[in-house]
Amino acid sequence: MEKQLEDTIGLNQIAFFTGYSDWHFHRLFKSIQGENVKEYIRRLRLEKAAYELKITNFPILEIALEAGFLSHEAFSKAFKRVIGSTPSEFRKKYQKKKIFSTKDHQTFPDGLSKFGFQIKTISSFTIAYVRHIGSYEELPGPLPESKEVISIQSLILNWNSLYSNHKWIGISQDDPEISPKGKIRFDLGITFGPLQKLLPEGFGIQTIPAGKYLQIRYQGNYHNLPNIYNWILNDYFRTTPWKIKNQPPWECYLNPLEKQADKRITDIYIPIC
Repeated sequence: MEKQLEDTIGLNQIAFFTGYSDWHFHRLFKSIQGENVKEYIRRLRLEKAAYELKITNFPILEIALEAGFLSHEAFSKAFKRVIGSTPSEFRKKYQKKKIFSTKDHQTFPDGLSKFGFQIKTISSFTIAYVRHIGSYEELPGPLPESKEVISIQSLILNWNSLYSNHKWIGISQDDPEISPKGKIRFDLGITFGPLQKLLPEGFGIQTIPAGKYLQIRYQGNYHNLPNIYNWILNDYFRTTPWKIKNQPPWECYLNPLEKQADKRITDIYIPIC
């Protein structure tokens, strides 16, 4: 469903692939997710549209059509019900023009430096991942005590593999300024070669898209990553010629099990065009 948000998705089709009856699938989905399938798809479409409003200057009607709405009025009504403001109000809030001084261009948050930015073209790759739902502050990275990290460590052990054979990847699926805290999705995973074994329950597989990215190296506590993202998306990109693509940023943790929080190194990848 998440991969095909722009398409018309047949709800009975989804139920068929799960092996459950339509009624049982919808009942089970709502008990786990807290919303039915239709509400889930519509919310994700509107949150994606909100992110588009935040990072681009595309016409609102164009964004509405992409989100599956046939008119500005229908889009505005649904947007306000889910996001809490009209599309115009939302865009105005996040795209206010700022005047930057020379000093603003040279000021970086702790953990970043002007030498830690570079453009990279990445080939697609696949990860095995577990999903955390909740505030990013609860799991902004691979904290050693988290159940997600313990699951991945068990997976590596079951594969009789070494930590050095895998890169640890985190995917921030949602913008915490847009999505409700209790519904924010964060995927933590590892890269792997040809997969010959079934993954344990709770794991999924997804592909990181190929393309151009701005790579930003950050050294410091994972708990500060939400503040780093806030600076990158709301301040830094206002001073650059690059445009952010409407797809999730992701992180590569270079020393994920480092015990000293201030020595943890994270490469942040922001998709650009």
